[in-house]
Amino acid sequence: MSAGHPSLGMKVSELPTPSLLLDLDAFDSNCAAISGHLGAHGVAWRPHVKGHKSPRLAQRMVEAGAIGVTCAKVGEAEVMVAGGITEILVANQPGTRDAWARLARLQSAAWVGVAIDNVEHVRLAVAAGAERGVMIPLLVEVDIGMDRAGVRSALDAVALAEEIVAAGGQFAGVMGYEGHLLTVWPEAEKETVIREAVGRLVSAADAIRAVSIPVPIVSCGGTGSYLISSRIEGVTELQAGGGCLMDRFYREVCHVDLEHALFLVASVNSRPSSSQAILDAGWKALPDKVAVPLCRDLPGVEVSQLYAEHMRLDLPPGVDPGIGERIVFIPGYSDATTVLHNEFLGLRDDTVVAVIPLVARGDLQ
Repeated sequence: MSAGHPSLGMKVSELPTPSLLLDLDAFDSNCAAISGHLGAHGVAWRPHVKGHKSPRLAQRMVEAGAIGVTCAKVGEAEVMVAGGITEILVANQPGTRDAWARLARLQSAAWVGVAIDNVEHVRLAVAAGAERGVMIPLLVEVDIGMDRAGVRSALDAVALAEEIVAAGGQFAGVMGYEGHLLTVWPEAEKETVIREAVGRLVSAADAIRAVSIPVPIVSCGGTGSYLISSRIEGVTELQAGGGCLMDRFYREVCHVDLEHALFLVASVNSRPSSSQAILDAGWKALPDKVAVPLCRDLPGVEVSQLYAEHMRLDLPPGVDPGIGERIVFIPGYSDATTVLHNEFLGLRDDTVVAVIPLVARGDLQ
């Protein structure tokens, strides 16, 4: 936090706009809720940080009980290690020698495991580790229905685990992601399909153990599925992290009951008619990818159009915001929103008390 940041001490109604807001009490409450639930079911918490990209927020998660964090990219892992996080899973398959060399360098400061799904990854990892005299922990990703990355069967998982061991690498476990099932509803159907999908991951772990290879980590789970995935026997850790921010998608589509912590404040710039208002935040500040942003405090107000730097609101009778009035929004999808901003303005009681940089913003490599 910069001691001289102009927003410190300001009320939301005074802020320059658009500004990205984080309710720190709600964030901490969500961390405690997820961590407490997982702990009660004997499952470790390794939350994904691709949404907030902040070592300071990652540290808050660790303080709330997380064993470490999950990253999407090597660049994010480098930022987290520099910020003091000492246990990280990169839930992606690096494909270049340069990426593996960077991962090898990180091993001197932290435990950084990496998901793989191909024997070429094994060769790259072992070679990069040998150059620096380290071992890079490897987790075999299993495709449990996303139809994205991952080996396609338990037999393939066994074969890749054996390749790791035979090459002198460090096999650390398996991971999978049931992300294609987060929006299934009603609840009974959602539980059935998630149990089937995650069961394929657990079965792959059991098949690897059957050939006398230990499987210490069985990792899965997102915010939209953590309540179910945490109750599946054989799962050792979950990666749910976005729920600490919360957004409209998680609440309304995934049926997750956590507090909204992430907001954006914008200002009314124009009133072309009594039924419309034009604001200073468009899709460059508050995108409608996955879900449309929601006006928090004005019932019946709808976001009817997002332009690059403008937003059009449709106003019901009786709602008459003036020029310069600040309006607060709940993002449609937090991951698509945060990366458009350089910092969170951390709030307590509607007052900015912290400036939290998104240090890993733009770290896509």
